[in-house]
Amino acid sequence: MVAHINAKERKTSKKRKKSVSLSGLEKNLDKVFSQYIRLKDADEGGTVECVTCNKLFFWKETDCGHFIKRQHRSVRWDERNVGVQCTRCNHYMGGRQDDYSRYIIDTYGHSVFEELMALKYKTMKFNRLDIQQKIDEYKEKLGRLNVRRD
Repeated sequence: MVAHINAKERKTSKKRKKSVSLSGLEKNLDKVFSQYIRLKDADEGGTVECVTCNKLFFWKETDCGHFIKRQHRSVRWDERNVGVQCTRCNHYMGGRQDDYSRYIIDTYGHSVFEELMALKYKTMKFNRLDIQQKIDEYKEKLGRLNVRRD
């Protein structure tokens, strides 16, 4: 026997909004974080320099390269661990780790290099609120940049 719901009951029943999964939030954060990293060092025309080969590119043609790989969540969204890399250096040359470590030391100092290396082994768990706050933070930072984005 099938129970029928009349139209009035149907309208009053609340539909539950599907919330974005944790991995979906992380994808959103990765996207906005990557855009910010690639734009923050760009000139007014959108040109950026690869941190490992020093060649110039339009920001959209580059990657947000990680010194310590993204799987290490403790430094995945640490601005000191990332920089603009061309696709060749980041994907086809394995991130050019020797040159990247030199960039980290020259830019931030040996103490930050050592701190990042230690953080690599720290276990970090981010909840939905943590990730949403980071998304909001980087959207706000993007809004303050005065760079050609198209």
